[in-house]
Amino acid sequence: MSAVTALPEPFTHLEAWLPFALPSEDARMRRRLSASMDELLGLYKALVGEMPAIAAHLDQWILADLPVEQKPLLYLALSFMESAMAVEAFHQPGPPHATTPESMVVFPGRAEEMLTRG
Repeated sequence: MSAVTALPEPFTHLEAWLPFALPSEDARMRRRLSASMDELLGLYKALVGEMPAIAAHLDQWILADLPVEQKPLLYLALSFMESAMAVEAFHQPGPPHATTPESMVVFPGRAEEMLTRG
């Protein structure tokens, strides 16, 4: 899989955060857990005010018909949502007193199946 290099207009100003725009929940979890709190706080601050516009933009399509060029924006929004608890509640990349990331397996959900189908 090639790396994502672009976001759709009008969200190109968020492209610095593309390393967090990963297509699976497992990959996003591992990226979050390997990030520093400074990185997660940067992601959070960059996207928190953008989320209403991102949601409105992506709401133009049903999930099954989301164009491929829009998927990185969805993945970035999901990464933001999955990282928000780390910033808002945990104050660390993962939940306190949780098992190690190496022992976790996140199974892809129906949404990811719909997005990755040929």
